[in-house]
Amino acid sequence: MPKLSHEALVQLVRHAPALIPDLLWPEARPSGPIRISAAEFADLNFAEHRADAVIGLGGALDRPDEALVVEVQVERDLRKRWTWPLYVAGLRTRLNCPVTLVVVALDRDVARWCAEPIDLGRRRNVLRPWVLGPDAVPVITDVDRARELPELAVLSVAAHADEPGAEHIALAALDATRDLDDQRGILYPDFVTALLGRAARIALEKLMATQKRWEPISDLFRKPWLEGIAEGKVEGIAEGKASMVLKMLQLKGFALTDEQHQRVLTCRDDVLLETWAARILVATRLDEVLADD
Repeated sequence: MPKLSHEALVQLVRHAPALIPDLLWPEARPSGPIRISAAEFADLNFAEHRADAVIGLGGALDRPDEALVVEVQVERDLRKRWTWPLYVAGLRTRLNCPVTLVVVALDRDVARWCAEPIDLGRRRNVLRPWVLGPDAVPVITDVDRARELPELAVLSVAAHADEPGAEHIALAALDATRDLDDQRGILYPDFVTALLGRAARIALEKLMATQKRWEPISDLFRKPWLEGIAEGKVEGIAEGKASMVLKMLQLKGFALTDEQHQRVLTCRDDVLLETWAARILVATRLDEVLADD
């Protein structure tokens, strides 16, 4: 199953900071305002470090009652065992309030690794990360709930995309993005569909084709693709996927030459198009996406 990139998950958290305390305290989260704060940690003896997100709970803007350092982990990274304690200590010094390290890790093996206590020295001081793994994210198939919490709906797809019925979770998330009039309405549909494995994506395509009320807003589901699916035209499916890849490349900020643009636009290799789409979410260079291997 493709994985949502680190950057995409961080965007979800920053767009909806209440998402994290809602998952940590599903019954009753702490009262008071929830704000995104500056995430840099600078010290005279250290290079600048930046956490993925810092969330202040309650209190004043610069003096919250409590703070959460939120880190997104999509893979093991031994360096984080050294920088995470710095984040907690630095923020605690800056804000003069209790600070908790929260790690969002939707891969079960990565989540188990993140949850291991960090010994700061001779087992006298130990940092215990609070890990939000896939089991902490609810399965959301109810459209009304998805519309109330679109970021949580997308996160639900990320956490459960390899489970039976993933196409229904994805459909609810896609429906939740229809009325978003900012950049989220462009990015989130592509996030959702890129997360699905081949079988779930085919199931979603068929499910969407039966939803006559559905009017796609992302290039991923423009009419040529859906019409091609409904009529069984392979050419229509490939054309839609090529348009999807071009749109995702544009959103990622990659500048294509005319030759590269034409190569993608005229590609009719279904497997290659899906490979390119999956690479876009994690690639940092265009040549990593369009590599032939």
